[in-house]
Amino acid sequence: MYRDLGSNESNEWFAFRVRPRHEKQVSLALREKGFTEFLPLYKSKRQWADRTKVVEMPLFPGYIFCSTNRSLIVPVLMTSGVIDVVRAGTNPLPADKAEIEALQQTVRVDVPVEAWPYTEVGEAGSFSILRGPLAGLNGILVEVRRSQRLILSVNLLRRSVLVEVHPDWVSPYAPAVAERMMA
Repeated sequence: MYRDLGSNESNEWFAFRVRPRHEKQVSLALREKGFTEFLPLYKSKRQWADRTKVVEMPLFPGYIFCSTNRSLIVPVLMTSGVIDVVRAGTNPLPADKAEIEALQQTVRVDVPVEAWPYTEVGEAGSFSILRGPLAGLNGILVEVRRSQRLILSVNLLRRSVLVEVHPDWVSPYAPAVAERMMA
């Protein structure tokens, strides 16, 4: 088990490229090795000739996240199905912890989520979720198919997701107001 070999304070989230359609197998293998992994999934209806089925699909096909320290990246890379860690040159790049936590919060609750073209989220035009199961999240608010959706982005992968939100949950982003409402 690799969990006990490093201090949790030095752990960071890293994105790993995996073989196509091997995300779930890699997730299970990493968990069995004692790593804390995160594979964000969404539900999708698939139509076959004889039936319709709801299946869980990766939000970021070809990627999985793993919380580890830099000294334990090699054992993750040696896991069957893992291709490489996302890096700049030879240096592995950690993902933004707040972005991963936002994704984890989103997939934990039962709200519709789907992949979306990459949108860089900044303070201009941003909104805060002040109430409901997604309270504390910030993103860009858009209207898609007659419902309000919040765009959350993972800058490391240059990918975004669209999360359906109730209109009563949303407020224009103002850090001081958001902190008072959350307290």
